[in-house]
Amino acid sequence: MLLINNYLQKVSDYFKNQTKTWNFFAIDKNKEEQLEQFKTELLKNTYKFDEKSDQFIYDKVNKAKEHLNLGTLPVTVYQAQYSDELNANIVYLNNEAHIVFSGSITKILNEEELLAVLAHELSHIKLYTMLNGDLEIADRIITSIANNYGSEPAWFETARLFRLYTEIFCDRGAYTVLQNIDPIITSLVKASTGLENVNVESYLKQADELLSRDNNFKTAAATHPENFIRAKAIQLWHMKKEEAEKEITTMIEGLTDIDQLDIFKQKELSLLTQKFISLMLKPGWFKSVTVMSLAKQYFPSYKSDDSILLGEDMVESFKNAHQSIKDYFSYVLMDFAMADPSLEEVPSGWAFQLAEDLFLKETFDELIKKELKFSDKKLQQYRQKTLSAYYEVKESDSEQIYDG
Repeated sequence: MLLINNYLQKVSDYFKNQTKTWNFFAIDKNKEEQLEQFKTELLKNTYKFDEKSDQFIYDKVNKAKEHLNLGTLPVTVYQAQYSDELNANIVYLNNEAHIVFSGSITKILNEEELLAVLAHELSHIKLYTMLNGDLEIADRIITSIANNYGSEPAWFETARLFRLYTEIFCDRGAYTVLQNIDPIITSLVKASTGLENVNVESYLKQADELLSRDNNFKTAAATHPENFIRAKAIQLWHMKKEEAEKEITTMIEGLTDIDQLDIFKQKELSLLTQKFISLMLKPGWFKSVTVMSLAKQYFPSYKSDDSILLGEDMVESFKNAHQSIKDYFSYVLMDFAMADPSLEEVPSGWAFQLAEDLFLKETFDELIKKELKFSDKKLQQYRQKTLSAYYEVKESDSEQIYDG
């Protein structure tokens, strides 16, 4: 059974809550006119496969439609002219599907691989017709935002992940039709390399080798999903079905990387930063005018939250964090520690202690060495001096910092 991935659902739900944007993209405008213009362009620039003389293609289309429960969906297949790119794409307009092959892709695919490609493309329509068409609307919204060069990087990352999870859904659609991962993987690799022969076992070993080199591996930003990620994802799906979802998600998204935040992780990081600052500023002696002014530079509407405690949940957020996240919070720590000279060494001592409690010690120590140009010996002297100053103040501070 084809299920919608949580990420696709999350993006759709996010935009549905943006009522004005959602309604703008949801309105049907001139679809008949758009369809006629599109068909005209196709007739100008493609060869249209005929249902009778090119029955070998339409037999596969009908088989895929049957397994995907697409009923009487009208499907037309074309071969693009003047294109060397090996590809296949589908356009769904006004309840009609148009599949366009480009390059010599149909020549290098065998019968099963051709079926896999057609089933994959038709699975896009399957996805778009689920949830009353909400995912098709969400796709157009996130694509439009990502195509705007003025958009923030988080939108590009969100669009990238949305496309990747869409491709993985469609690979599963092809698997629903073929019940075999081999032609899905070989057609994928053939289309990207032009090779006429592909060994699935060898390619999956290549994927395993790359993944094993970095336990925190995460796909790099790219205009098209990495083929070995899709190959590995369909292999895991074949072996474990729904139980593979967590492993696939980890493989795709990995640890939160500050240089590759989508809109959801961006919000999570913002909330964690607010909690982090509130925890840092919990001691009463730290709430000077200068320090609170700095907090408002981070968050203009910032208000201290004295209910924040350093518990297991917060510790876990940092313990296995990506190095970029540890670097980021170490800089936040130093920023506040150095904000108000009138507090002398006490904030730095508190920063050293908090860094140790949150598994940031190594990163924070290296940062202090670098920014203050300390030797190892000088760092240790500074650390001991500031910690002593903090412990003296801590004895008289009544605030509860730690949970339990």
